[in-house]
Formats: sequence, C-alpha cells, structure tokens
Amino acid sequence: MKPQELAKELANAIRESQEYQAWEKAKAEVDKHEAAKIMLEDFRKKQWELEKARLSGEEIKPEKEEQFKKLAEIIQYNPYVRDFLVAEYNLNRMIMEIQRIIASAVGVQLPEEENGAQKNDDGQK
Repeated sequence: MKPQELAKELANAIRESQEYQAWEKAKAEVDKHEAAKIMLEDFRKKQWELEKARLSGEEIKPEKEEQFKKLAEIIQYNPYVRDFLVAEYNLNRMIMEIQRIIASAVGVQLPEEENGAQKNDDGQK
C-alpha cells in the first residue's frame, strides 16, 4: 500500500478520534457565538503578531507581552473560547505524537516536547 493511501486512512482515523470530535464540537460552539468568535480571532491575530516578531528576531516589548498575557487570561473566562483552545491543544498533541512516531520510524529526530518526556512508538513514557 502506498504511503499516501495510508495517510488518507490515518486522516479518517483522526477525524473519528475523540480529540477531533471534541475540537469540531468546540469549534461549532465558537462559530455560533459571535462574541466568542471575535475574541478568538483577536487572540489569534495578536498571537501571530508576537510569533512573527519573534521569528524575525525583533525584540518584543514587555508591554506587548503583558498585554498578550492579559488577553490570554481574559479569554479563559469565555467558556466557548476556553473549550475550543483546550480541544485544539489536545488535537494538536495527538497529531504531534503521530508525527513523532512516523519520524522515529524513518530515523528522523524531532525536538522533544517542552516537558522533556520521551515516549516510545506506542506513545508510552
């Protein structure tokens, strides 16, 4: 079987996963609530601006960092945005774990997760 065909099967399995289902449900909830949608879009915009500045080597002013931290705290009070971000985080962790398994199988070393916990190909520590 071609790797591309297996990738399609993997994509289908991901769509059937609990993580994806939770993400899709949370996204639908955000989309139903205009205030939550605007809040999330604003958060993403500011997050991207900071990341772009970091990647280009710009010095980030402490005020900008503090503003972003305050915004991150504020959005946690919106249950739709908070649930979406948690679901997105869990989905991304699963996808990163899959990426690490594939990379390991073909001999490519990826950077370790921030917590430094190594896992084997079965996802176990």
